[in-house]
Amino acid sequence: MSKRYLISLLVVTMAMVAASFAVMWLAKPYYLAVMPLLALYFGIICGLQHWIVTRAMYKSPRTFVQVFLASVIGVLFIHIVVLAIYVLNNTQQARLFTIAFCVGYAISLVFETIALVQFVNNERKKRLNKE
Repeated sequence: MSKRYLISLLVVTMAMVAASFAVMWLAKPYYLAVMPLLALYFGIICGLQHWIVTRAMYKSPRTFVQVFLASVIGVLFIHIVVLAIYVLNNTQQARLFTIAFCVGYAISLVFETIALVQFVNNERKKRLNKE
């Protein structure tokens, strides 16, 4: 992984943590203690997915597509399991947690999509310059 990606991931994760603390200070009834942990969870999952997919980029295009699709399905499955476990164990906080989870998921999805598109474009440019 590039240093630029790691710094960007850290900035996005810290912004999500800061946003969760802003909810704590500005809208206390809507704050859940798990919100900062959600930001860290999405940061870790996003980083792992990026690492796995970018490693596959250096192999064949077929392998890249297979690894990318498998990582997307795997991450979605992990998200569903985490969401279900929390909601079933904390029914009173289910609505707030689901909203916070969906916001975190949307942010991480947009971030990872942009990062992967930039990575693929940069690799394509490097390969064209070699030829």
